[in-house]
Amino acid sequence: MTLDEIVSRNALRFPRKPALVSGDRTLTWKDLDGRVNRLARAFTDAGLAPGARVAVLLSNCPEYFEIYFACARAGLIAVPLNYRLTPAEMAQVLRHAEPSLLVAGAEYAEACEALAAHVPGLPRWQVDGSGEYESRLAAAHADPFPTRSREDDPAAIFYTSGTTGLPKGAMVSHVNLEMNGYNQAIADGSRPDDINLVSTPIYHVGAVFMAVTYMMLGCTQVILPRFEPGLWLKAMAASRATVSLLIPTMINAVLNHPEFGRHDLSRLRLIFYGGGPMPPAVLERAMTGFRCGFTQGYGLTETLEATFLVSSDHVPGAEGVVRERLRSAGREAVGAEVRIVDDNGADLPTGEIGEILIRSRSVIRGYWKMPEESAAAIRDGWFHTGDLGYLDEDRYLFVVDRKKDMVVSGGVNIYTKEIEAVLFEHPAVLEAAVFALPDEHWGEVVAAAVVLRHGMAADAEALQAHCKAHLAGFKCPRRFFFIDDLPKNPSGKVLKRELRRALGTEGAAR
Repeated sequence: MTLDEIVSRNALRFPRKPALVSGDRTLTWKDLDGRVNRLARAFTDAGLAPGARVAVLLSNCPEYFEIYFACARAGLIAVPLNYRLTPAEMAQVLRHAEPSLLVAGAEYAEACEALAAHVPGLPRWQVDGSGEYESRLAAAHADPFPTRSREDDPAAIFYTSGTTGLPKGAMVSHVNLEMNGYNQAIADGSRPDDINLVSTPIYHVGAVFMAVTYMMLGCTQVILPRFEPGLWLKAMAASRATVSLLIPTMINAVLNHPEFGRHDLSRLRLIFYGGGPMPPAVLERAMTGFRCGFTQGYGLTETLEATFLVSSDHVPGAEGVVRERLRSAGREAVGAEVRIVDDNGADLPTGEIGEILIRSRSVIRGYWKMPEESAAAIRDGWFHTGDLGYLDEDRYLFVVDRKKDMVVSGGVNIYTKEIEAVLFEHPAVLEAAVFALPDEHWGEVVAAAVVLRHGMAADAEALQAHCKAHLAGFKCPRRFFFIDDLPKNPSGKVLKRELRRALGTEGAAR
């Protein structure tokens, strides 16, 4: 099945049922199918041939889903852009993906002007309710447009943060999303009458796979333009939504909002969470406060969801092994396999820590235009996650660390080498090591240990300003530690574990 077939099938089954709701705007499944036909034809009329890429720079809105589905129908590949990136970082993605078109919201006009200097000649359609996007749709007709995609074709290229400067484009196929949808529907106990409240960014694979799962059943998606805890609470009550994806920091924000407990959440039956470490204290508060079921999913952009901690595992006030398993990522999805291996690729026994490997039909076939990186990540059908963990006697997966020193802050993957490279460009910095520190709100925050050059000075404010000039704000270190020497092993490798141990209990940056 291709993504657009979800829409065409639901247009036949539920023509008058709301498909997308955003503010005062509602599109039925029949409406959505017609607009997808028009947009697919508009893409084709503009000269986009199957396999061409369409970059998307939008906030959460119905048009985002229209573009995903129309790209599928026209045989194109969507390239969602993280709007939190700087224009220079977006340009890096665009130069690699080589899209034929950029569809952007009016609110990003300034960023698009900056992008034009980096990527000249890229056509742009503006989404503002009356601009190029709508005029193109109006000029096309809504007659059925036969799908030009195959299930193994990439539906979208989701770019992950790069460890050596260039992000990697994970080619997520139609069948990847379909298979993940079956697995998640089983784990969530999804129902046709569910209503999904979308509040995480639609440029991220998490919002997409959550929506696809429930759209496969014909469920309505209620779209928030952005996440704010008060807005989420009001929308949940007003829409009578039954399910929603929240990352742990979002859950914590809702729990601590002054209006929590003042809105009717009686229809909410399930919160799906993932995307970063969930502090046990926050999870226990959530289970008591929300009074609904929970599902946790573990996976990467490249694998989608491989394991689930389902509602029956979330027992408030649990003790013993049941309580301990709340720290786990659950067990394998119906269509997934997990292995724990040592550095030589040999399987490890129960309880021993090693690298987590995943095999399923939700795993990507590779990275866009990166054959060497693809071959290194996917070997003999197994995706090597770079995460470290172990399985208990009942195959509950416990994720304990990351080989690549990745920081997961607020559900966003942040790689340390990119930040270190920027710090080394500062004239006062002799050495720098970037690492993760635990944080109750964000799950983890980026920290940096810095050795200054003799006779030179720089404080945390100066280094943060330097980082913000070169990096998206969410990548910049929140805490700086100025030390005399970095701890290293005999071969000269910096021991970041020692930094976390020594500096994790220290106070504010100095």
